[in-house]
Amino acid sequence: MPGQIDEIKARLDIAEIVGEYIRLKPAGANNFRALCPFHNEKTPSFMVSKDKQIFHCFGCGEGGDVFTFVQKMEGLEFAETLRLLAQKAGVQLVSQDPKLISQKGRLMDICQIAANYWHSLFLEQPVAKAARDYLRSRGVSDQTISEFKIGYAPESWDNLIKFLKTKRFTDQEIFLAGLSVKKERGVDFYDRFRDRITFPINDLHGNPVGFSARTMKLDEKQGKYINTPQTLIYNKSLLLFNLDKAKTEIKNNNLAILVEGQMDAITAYAAGSKNVIATSGTALTLEQIKILKRYTNNLAIAFDTDAAGESAAKRGIDLVLKEELNVKVIVLPEGKDPDECIKKDVKLWFNAVSASQSIMEYYFDKTFSRLDVTKAEQKKEAAKILLPVIAKIGNKIEQTHWLQQLGSRLNVSEQILRDVLKPGTGKETAVSEPFKPVSDNKDRFYLLEERLLALILRFERLLPYLIDNLPSEIIKDGQLLDLYKSLIIYYTEDIKSDIELFKYQDFRNKISQSELASLTDRLILLGEKDFFDFDTVAAKAELMSMASDLKKNVFKNEIARIQLEISRAEKLGQKQLVEDLLNQTQQLFGQLNILE
Repeated sequence: MPGQIDEIKARLDIAEIVGEYIRLKPAGANNFRALCPFHNEKTPSFMVSKDKQIFHCFGCGEGGDVFTFVQKMEGLEFAETLRLLAQKAGVQLVSQDPKLISQKGRLMDICQIAANYWHSLFLEQPVAKAARDYLRSRGVSDQTISEFKIGYAPESWDNLIKFLKTKRFTDQEIFLAGLSVKKERGVDFYDRFRDRITFPINDLHGNPVGFSARTMKLDEKQGKYINTPQTLIYNKSLLLFNLDKAKTEIKNNNLAILVEGQMDAITAYAAGSKNVIATSGTALTLEQIKILKRYTNNLAIAFDTDAAGESAAKRGIDLVLKEELNVKVIVLPEGKDPDECIKKDVKLWFNAVSASQSIMEYYFDKTFSRLDVTKAEQKKEAAKILLPVIAKIGNKIEQTHWLQQLGSRLNVSEQILRDVLKPGTGKETAVSEPFKPVSDNKDRFYLLEERLLALILRFERLLPYLIDNLPSEIIKDGQLLDLYKSLIIYYTEDIKSDIELFKYQDFRNKISQSELASLTDRLILLGEKDFFDFDTVAAKAELMSMASDLKKNVFKNEIARIQLEISRAEKLGQKQLVEDLLNQTQQLFGQLNILE
């Protein structure tokens, strides 16, 4: 197994994997920085090194390799992460410990096989002719059907159950995957999806974890769509339809287009809006918004033109505003939803996307278009509608802008609106515990020691100079001192001549079994973050300055300690000791003067 893990790491590039989740910006030749996905921050402190294949956040302290990152992002066990990354790397896992074949893995296999089965039925079997005719009548192409793996679940009580049992899955496993329903009486099960067109709902990596299934019958007593219930692998509050296909285009366009249903998303995607995603008729959740923010801070929402559609879209707006996304509204000129609009004329859709307006402009225009604000009552009504929305805006500068706009439109001072706003914002705008950087409890000289070692790990050629000019006792933190001593030992024992280079990976391998390994990973990335644009000359000057500051601090602390001893010796009449201590102080002052 360790060999397979190493093979997976060798085949994958951590920057590419991390880049699937968050937007990375170059920070030097082979390093990247980003806003940390594990805590809220406004200044990027998250670093990724292509050379070292590691990451570290200098805000919250999270760090590790590609396995650590994916485990943390996806909330997976190691076995599930291994399976996922092996698939990405094209590594066939062999001799796997049966304990690692998790229940989640079994359920994902069931969903994958079900998706393939229903898709093949749709394409090939006479029983699916009505489904094929229906989608053709909706203008869905064969390419789109194939791309989205659209399928058909036959009108049968146990068609899928029987098929999955031939693949050696149990009734209980099929039930836990959300594909069957337990009968009210007895212990038997029946298929959840029957005589419906099936749309796989994929996780971020394109693996089907659930399904949405649409009826073709207008008189269907059940809903138009039924979905997989919450399962071990399907959490609807974490998933957005088509995000697996759209995420790259969302990053490239720096915009996500949100529609309400699968057919809207499929039609828009096929028409060329590759950055489209969909909810399943539910409001956006905080978890979905946080996932979206990995790829963009810009969201355009296509409201359905009926009242119910607009109401459904609005339910997630409060959270979106609080999370400081830039939200726009796409107003459809034709058709009640994007699917209808595109079918009428695809140009109408793209024009509507281009003409989208900010959510606040939309609310303002809609409110003032139906109210006469020269009348006191309607002025009050406008404030009643718009102030609660303004209160939800997380960014105070943007919030102030819209308060000023509202005050101008109502001819009311901003302060009066703030006074009205305050009583209604108590619960809604409660401030959470501020994030505390991991370095809050570290003093200046600890941070200086950290930066000095980070610099030397980035500019290894300067290690001999540092060893000659910085005695190890100057480093006061125990773990940093251990690392410095390890560097000195490595240089002394492993580098035989001045022509030989310090090899970071060799050094890292020597300390891999100690606590210093994770510290070294963090410091190498700190060096990349803080000194990525330094050349050797600038690095040496910085090294000299930091070493000098550390020495000064040690000398000053030693002088302060000796002065206390002198006071005690004078009180006790120990003249010789006083004289010896004064000589020591004089020597330290001399060393200080050299450094000044």
